[in-house]
Amino acid sequence: MSRTTQALEHEVGAVIALRSGPQGPRVLREIDTHFGRIMRLIAPRIRHFTRVYGLVDMADDAEQACAIGVHRAICDYDPARALFTTFVNWQLRCELQALRHRVRLDSRDSAKRVGARTVSLDAMMDEGEGGPGFEIEDEEASARVEAETSARIAQRSLDEMLDGYEAMMRDRAEQDRARAVLRSRQTMPGTVHPGDIDALDRDLAMERDIVTRYVFADSDKARFDPDHPLDREKQRQISRRVLRNIRAHIDGAAA
Repeated sequence: MSRTTQALEHEVGAVIALRSGPQGPRVLREIDTHFGRIMRLIAPRIRHFTRVYGLVDMADDAEQACAIGVHRAICDYDPARALFTTFVNWQLRCELQALRHRVRLDSRDSAKRVGARTVSLDAMMDEGEGGPGFEIEDEEASARVEAETSARIAQRSLDEMLDGYEAMMRDRAEQDRARAVLRSRQTMPGTVHPGDIDALDRDLAMERDIVTRYVFADSDKARFDPDHPLDREKQRQISRRVLRNIRAHIDGAAA
């Protein structure tokens, strides 16, 4: 066993022992001290793996990723199964490979098939070294994209819940009609008059519009259509009734 390996075992053992006891500011400082020694001991190995995985241009990011790997290795380390110097190698490799996949998208098979290339924004922004120059035009674009995506997901979820609610209402109407027909014995069981279906579809379409406006309005006043034939209170009652029935339908399906 080399001196570096022995030193690593000693420092890792000290960290594990400190973590297993009472925690306090003094103990945390000691853990940080031992962890700093561990990072210095494996620094040559980190530099080697950074070169192997082609991340020399982002050595600081690679070091941070390796620090995370060392933390995980210490948490999972079992001295009875292997030496730490062997166990930590795999953690370092995993972290650096994950980092490379995140920043070197063109190294993936899917990127190679379409000829994708990773572009360095730093290089593009440095006009003094011959770069074309690059500026982010809209720094709020990401926030707007996230907001729009959330809105679309919410709209799709509400549409799916309303679809389930409408299917339930149609089934209920058909069952009610079938029972009425059986009592009157006028025609075959289960027959629904086309006019009844059309009226139900019109009511469901109206309820969908009211509920969608009610859910996605940005203010209480905007929840209700002032030009709608039904007044505000009626629109509110319909919205609450439909949402209550949707919740009961979902709870019943989950049960």
